[in-house]
Amino acid sequence: MRHGMWEKVAMRSHKPTQIYAFGHASDDVMLHGTVDYELKDGKKTSTVWGARAHFTKEDGVLKMDEYQVYLDTGAMARAK
Repeated sequence: MRHGMWEKVAMRSHKPTQIYAFGHASDDVMLHGTVDYELKDGKKTSTVWGARAHFTKEDGVLKMDEYQVYLDTGAMARAK
């Protein structure tokens, strides 16, 4: 995980626009959306992102056990 990529971010807001279930028992999910950033220096930017999540049941409770995000980290460098 890239912990350092968040050190300049003051706020972020994810807005999923599409969610697709697939896999055995539909336990995998693909997500697509946008994320708005406000950096600690006051600059703002947004970019699209995608993610894959996998869910499993643990003691009868549905829990996310995997989550991987795909996004353009260069959006922060282009912030205005």
